Amino acid sequence: MPVLTAIDVLGVQRFIFSSNRLRDAVAGSYLVHWSTSRDGALEGLVPKEKILLAGGGNAIVEFDSAEKARKFAAYYSRSLYDNAYGLEAAIAHQSFEPGGLAQALQNIQTELARQKVERVPAAPLLGLSVTASCQETGQPATGFDTDTKFDTDTNEPPVPLSRDVLNRRGVNEEANAHWSEYLINKDGFNFPMEMDHLGRTMGDTSQIGVVHVDGNGVGKKIASWLSRKIEDQADDDTVRREYREWSRAIDELGKEAFQTVTDRIWRAIKKEITEGKEKATVKGKQTDLSFELKRHEGKWMLPLRPILLGGDDLTFVCDGRIALDLAETALAVFEGSDVPHLGKITACAGVAITRVHAPFTRAYELAGKLCDNAKALVKQKDISSCALDWHIGLSRPGEAVTSIRERQYQVNPYTLTCRPYRLSSENDDELSWRWLSKTLLDDPEVGLRGKKWSTRRNKVKAFAELVREGPGGVKAALEAWNVTAKEWNVAKELCLPEPIAENGFHEKHTPLLDALELLDLHLVLESDGQGQGGNEKP
Repeated sequence: MPVLTAIDVLGVQRFIFSSNRLRDAVAGSYLVHWSTSRDGALEGLVPKEKILLAGGGNAIVEFDSAEKARKFAAYYSRSLYDNAYGLEAAIAHQSFEPGGLAQALQNIQTELARQKVERVPAAPLLGLSVTASCQETGQPATGFDTDTKFDTDTNEPPVPLSRDVLNRRGVNEEANAHWSEYLINKDGFNFPMEMDHLGRTMGDTSQIGVVHVDGNGVGKKIASWLSRKIEDQADDDTVRREYREWSRAIDELGKEAFQTVTDRIWRAIKKEITEGKEKATVKGKQTDLSFELKRHEGKWMLPLRPILLGGDDLTFVCDGRIALDLAETALAVFEGSDVPHLGKITACAGVAITRVHAPFTRAYELAGKLCDNAKALVKQKDISSCALDWHIGLSRPGEAVTSIRERQYQVNPYTLTCRPYRLSSENDDELSWRWLSKTLLDDPEVGLRGKKWSTRRNKVKAFAELVREGPGGVKAALEAWNVTAKEWNVAKELCLPEPIAENGFHEKHTPLLDALELLDLHLVLESDGQGQGGNEKP
């Protein structure tokens, strides 16, 4: 009797971000990819034509008998232990009669959920006699960092590391090469393996952005598709074909999103030679926010490092100045998606902008919470739309996003933020991210970085206190400023864009504080399509 075997790799985020080193997170992400890859842990254990789904820490494969399925599970779990120590997986089997594949696919999800609840968690002794601790994770050390040697001057030994970190360091080169497909036709450029190579400007802007993008309601769409196949009594070949089609399309959607992000940065890079020295600069519409790239081992380091990519789940870290621009770029790909049998798949993004060497795990957790907060907006309004949310700085450990907003942005009865934002809106009376970025911030006439407001920076900064007085305070200040301008024969009347033109508020919310936070941080990249190929002469 045919058998389905489902694999769900557990604790992915905890595994990837167990170390605060960027290169360790990259290697951990690669091992997660390897764990359910056709060319990774599954290679040689199961014929590729028997694989229905593989990637993102999940896999579903078919076997001719229960004996073959159990044998596969034994070899697979051993391979995971040997090559990706620290990763755990739940494995479930489901037999089915010919013609019952769709029902089996539905049933195995329930069985997999049961396996995860009933499993006995691993509880290793960790090494009772080991006195040295891993410098990165705090776990018992089993070896030393091969990149460090005994220092005879200070008598300091090499850095002790745990088995988990040593495994990662062993696949660093392979992990970095895994992303090379996104750098085709970008000779001389590479993704950085260190935080300090992300483009930070020493003494000025030293912030990174952790961006987490996740699809909306993909599980529900898959469940609806399965229900239709069961109701229609679709044959197994049809179910297999359609399953592979939409799963492959979702994988390609995530890859397209990240490729578009990479291409947008690359197109914004301009090379120039100054005083005989070559420089590569990321250019944007706000020239004062442009920044130079770092060079390492003969290659320019893009201000971007992919961390995790699996289907509709994408996480990357970048220079903080371009984090929101790149989040919008990724969401735009999902906005125009059309997945076979599932239809349009939208997504939400969470962007945590923190100092460079802040705890990486906490920054990722915050990005995930922000993404969930954006998803809650989409679910609450019952709309098929993309949305994003962001926060600058780290939150308190374990603090919810709603608590952050109540503590920092609530002045009853008004809320001094409009986050999260929909990516775009067809309703002119509704605020959206694109309205905030293109109109409130950068409209030539009424934008806070436009012609009228750019010479009145003190008045722009004054909005931070005025919004706490409510709509009346903002309205009174605008009227007073314009009266003074007339007395001084200043032709340019100060005003805000619709729908907040009158008093800076939309209902009981204001986007002014959101805009002020991004005033000297948010860089909109140039996208002239020229790429870095055309060198500029000094």
